[in-house]
Amino acid sequence: MKTIAVDETTWKKLKELKDRLGLQSYNDLIATLVEEWKLAKIKEQVNELEFDIDPKDAISFFKSRQSSQRRT
Repeated sequence: MKTIAVDETTWKKLKELKDRLGLQSYNDLIATLVEEWKLAKIKEQVNELEFDIDPKDAISFFKSRQSSQRRT
């Protein structure tokens, strides 16, 4: 177990967020915040991806994926 120091304003915000999210502990809150941060970073990186592909090929690819998923 570790202890961290935060100012009163931050403490109140953390407590309010924990209560709003219905979490049992501050550990759960911090774990949730870290996970959300990771997901936000991944989304940023995905949005920056560029593909050099013909739009027709992309449509064909996704249509073939849809039809293969319907079979399973």
